[in-house]
Amino acid sequence: MSNAGRLCAIGLLAAGLLAPAPVFAQAPATPLPAKVEEQARGQMEAARKLKDAGKLEPAVEALEKLIADAPQSAQVPEAYWLLGQVLIELKKPDEAIPYFRRLLEEYPESELTPQARLALASALLETGQPDAALPLLLEAKAQTTDQAVLLPVLRQLEEAYLNKQEHGRAVEAAVEAAKLAPEEERKKIEERVRTLIKSTLLEKDLRRIADKYGRSFPADAALLRLLELHEAAGEDHKVGRVAREFLGQFSQHEKAGAVTTVLTAQRKKLRGKTHRIGALLPLSGQLSPYGTDALNGARIALEVAAEAAPSLSVGLVAKDTEGDAKLLARELDDLLKDYQPIAVIGPLLSREVKTVAPAADANEVVFITPTATVPDVQKFGRYLFNAAVNNRALVRDLAAHATGPLGWKRFCILAARDAYGTEMAQAFAEEVRRLGGDIIASETYGPDDTDFGPPIKRLKDADLKKHGRLEKIESPKKGKSDKLYLPGFDAIFLPGDAEKVGLIAGQFRFYAASVGMLGTNGMNSPELIHLDPRGVEGAVFADSFSMDSPDPSVRNFVERYVRRFQQPPSGFAAQAFEATKLVLDAILKGATTGPAMRESLKNAKNAPGLVGPLTMTPAGSLERRYAIIQVKNGKFVSVTDAR
Repeated sequence: MSNAGRLCAIGLLAAGLLAPAPVFAQAPATPLPAKVEEQARGQMEAARKLKDAGKLEPAVEALEKLIADAPQSAQVPEAYWLLGQVLIELKKPDEAIPYFRRLLEEYPESELTPQARLALASALLETGQPDAALPLLLEAKAQTTDQAVLLPVLRQLEEAYLNKQEHGRAVEAAVEAAKLAPEEERKKIEERVRTLIKSTLLEKDLRRIADKYGRSFPADAALLRLLELHEAAGEDHKVGRVAREFLGQFSQHEKAGAVTTVLTAQRKKLRGKTHRIGALLPLSGQLSPYGTDALNGARIALEVAAEAAPSLSVGLVAKDTEGDAKLLARELDDLLKDYQPIAVIGPLLSREVKTVAPAADANEVVFITPTATVPDVQKFGRYLFNAAVNNRALVRDLAAHATGPLGWKRFCILAARDAYGTEMAQAFAEEVRRLGGDIIASETYGPDDTDFGPPIKRLKDADLKKHGRLEKIESPKKGKSDKLYLPGFDAIFLPGDAEKVGLIAGQFRFYAASVGMLGTNGMNSPELIHLDPRGVEGAVFADSFSMDSPDPSVRNFVERYVRRFQQPPSGFAAQAFEATKLVLDAILKGATTGPAMRESLKNAKNAPGLVGPLTMTPAGSLERRYAIIQVKNGKFVSVTDAR
């Protein structure tokens, strides 16, 4: 809102057009003598006349004198209010603010309070204080149902949000104001909303606007803007999804024809490619971060292949499953019938892999999941392959590094009592023993536990019965000695996510002592270091990919990914990159049918990967070498050795 607009709103309030004429009376705790009160009323009347005559400076002096002479007068609330208004007219909003505040604080029950609250918010906006103005405006909005009062409140709310760069909230305030405004003003507000949506809103705000307003304005404008952004970014899967959403909600819209053209052109473009690779992943909903990472990894693989072989004509058809079984079935059917892909990257989850198996075999289309930890995927279908982390192989490489380059021989295990913890603990124990090491003790904890003292103490007691010992040390207290626990094992294995390991690390060092710490790919998250940087210092874990590897192929992948998506790649992105690269390499070698693609992947051996060569096992799982990563000085560092 312009300065003139704000002043106009305040002027309307002062004239009584936005609220009933106020009764300027709040009895002071001790009534003034009648003569003094009469004199104060006379001063107030004189101040009003000065203001009405345009004599603003004398009016200020008169009102200040009234407040000084009779601070407990019933005229004081109006004096604060009128003084604030006069100072606003004098273009001195910073001087008006204290008077509006005093009115609200000293006379909260005054009938002038609603107007004062709005006037104070306006003055705060005028002086560049939107953070202070916003709570007042929200309070004013909550306390009135009078449309004549609510409309200026909403106007100022819009301005406050704009000043705070919260453009989505500004749009919502403006849309609410448009419903109350006269026809001519409503059209101007809607045009302003369209401009905001077109020029300032980010994708997340546009999505919220589209979801909030459904089949009404401005959801249509938000969806059209989303469509533009997705087209510009080359995000075909989002273009298709938003276009279908728009046509479903605004079939009679003036832009419906143009959106239909976009959707038709997109399908035609993808069908025009010699080969098509599908991506069947959750790209919205709770699992969207993982699905999006996988899709982005596949997109980088296509980018690299296109540069290496410009004549390669391959399109990527992404389908959003949202992690929903019914949607998965529908999108799978559309993908196979409309696009006839030569291979599909996905799905994400193990249960989804089993769901798509019949369609994969029936249509002779290879599905290669980058993330689902199905150990023997081909028992569900001949056309299924797996590029995800192989838990046993990961533990194998971790144990080899621990017993080899690190020279550790004795270990304890602390794992969650769930399927993952049980599997990893068993695999680690078997690998350590196979390599000549020893498991001193193994303990478990509940998946929801936060106190790990009891299992840590049990590990300590078991160790003391074998190799650990207690050593006497001098105590600061005269005549007393303490015992220091010296562990008899070299490291503890903690299979779990970053949050759990971070909690255990701190408690372990409190109850026991400093030993080596080993973990799995769940630790590969910045959260591990943020939770307890000292507790996890020196920890070693394995993953399918190390972002900090000095290897040229890894550096190229990371740099491309960050440049295109403005964030570092995850292990899921790396696994999808490798899976897509295997498919593209097979196409370049002549695998142009489903059966040929299956044979090519089945026979893949020593193909280049991000962490050494890739080989497909008879069970359909990708055998790879796993990266060893260590926490050093609060950072993840790739550990190289002669494996």
